[in-house]
Amino acid sequence: MKIKLIYKGDFGENLRGPEMRYLCVARSLTDMGHEVTIKANKISEKHLEDGIHFSPIRFTDEIKNLFNKNKYQDCTIIHGGGPWILLNALVAGFFGKKIILDNYVPHWIELDEEATHTRNSPRLLIKSSFNALRALLGSLVFDALIVANQRQLDLARGFSSPFSRTEGFDRVHIIPFGCEPYQNYSRSRGIELLNQLMQSNEKLKPSDFLVGWIGGTYGWFDLTTLLEHLMPAIQSNANIKLVFFGAGKEKQNEMLDALPTELHGNIIFLPWVPFAQRFEHWSAFDLSLVWGSRGYENDYASRTRNFDCLTLGLPILQNEDDEWGARLKSSGAGRVTDTERLADDLLRLSHDPETLRSMKGKMRELAPEFHWDRFADKLLDVAARPTMSFGRRLSGLLTFLLLIPSALVMFTYSLFSTCTKK
Repeated sequence: MKIKLIYKGDFGENLRGPEMRYLCVARSLTDMGHEVTIKANKISEKHLEDGIHFSPIRFTDEIKNLFNKNKYQDCTIIHGGGPWILLNALVAGFFGKKIILDNYVPHWIELDEEATHTRNSPRLLIKSSFNALRALLGSLVFDALIVANQRQLDLARGFSSPFSRTEGFDRVHIIPFGCEPYQNYSRSRGIELLNQLMQSNEKLKPSDFLVGWIGGTYGWFDLTTLLEHLMPAIQSNANIKLVFFGAGKEKQNEMLDALPTELHGNIIFLPWVPFAQRFEHWSAFDLSLVWGSRGYENDYASRTRNFDCLTLGLPILQNEDDEWGARLKSSGAGRVTDTERLADDLLRLSHDPETLRSMKGKMRELAPEFHWDRFADKLLDVAARPTMSFGRRLSGLLTFLLLIPSALVMFTYSLFSTCTKK
């Protein structure tokens, strides 16, 4: 099968969730004998691999090939993309090709959550509104949507239910994020690599209890409040060190202000590590801390950093959510807590190597069902389903076009409110 993965972003030095997912699933699909093309704005040469084709997204090419049936792959999977990419996908659909919307996150929820921490941001409003419209178009016109968890599935079904009732429910499919097979990385080597990144003379020691925050420090995480609740644990056990990556100077100062000066040495800020070497660096950690503030981004998100913990066999300490909370409780691979119990749970784990060893074993047992080849298998099952009929696709497109004026009315109101709010 010829498969095209479209991501309107950059595969740069540091990969985020979508780029990581597309490279890993492309590798699995090519290993299975399928022909895979990744279309993106640009891709670093170090990410290019034999067997995976890369094609830059160019406006002129999209127009030139618009009605050339031979230019379309058997299956096109879209994560992001502007009007011309969507138009190309629609034309491919009318040519009988399979179109799948990658509806992970979902985008507009993440952007809206970010907007709550950014005053007067019409740019975020425009992006989130367009992403919501793309999800609506996908639910009405595309052959399938893939999502990360049950909450995202319910949300995607809600888009289509006012127009087709339950008819389109079976076109939404849960395919969780993936992980690499477990490898027994060296903790001492991980500490050595982290120390090479540290600019201060104070270095990490094997006796330290290292807690890694292995994702971004976005505003909606409310890390200052989190640190305030962690403070009693750090005060009781000076060996506890919290390690954050990629935080800007302003974010660092904001986080340190939440702690008394004598505890600042227990908070370690490091630059992003090279993507290909992230597991070697993160093998230094005894525990991964994952926390989402109370908000709709946390309600619907799939914590992709947790899947990296599966690769490492790294236990997780996190707050409650609908996906990983239940998974950790049933497997025993981590601890689910809340702000009131957080410090006590962290302190206990820092003094309980036996429990940590048990959690690591449970993480390794949990990992195989999320390997990237399982992701690829599920994706191929979705791609093998019958293609939407010409008439059904046309009716879905007409429905979407008729909804555009109503969407513009709400967007105009939202834009006015955003620009005038104090």
